[in-house]
Amino acid sequence: MGLSFGPMGALLPELFPANVRYTGSGIAYNASSIIGAAVAPFIAVALWRYGEGSPFWVGMYLTTMAILTLTALLAGSETMDTDFDA
Repeated sequence: MGLSFGPMGALLPELFPANVRYTGSGIAYNASSIIGAAVAPFIAVALWRYGEGSPFWVGMYLTTMAILTLTALLAGSETMDTDFDA
């Protein structure tokens, strides 16, 4: 959990200019939770049933999502020196 939520506290706010930083990061966090995490249990149960009780497909789903998350994180750009007012 620390590996997921630790960097998120720094990454999300820096994506937005200072005047909308709190609102932007709050909406981004909650929307991503609804879109990404709310359906995960349903997908996991469906894959578990598809595998006839085997957790293999659930593990493959989680691995795929972890790789997708890592790819998105690495594709993101550093905004430390970005002037948002320009």
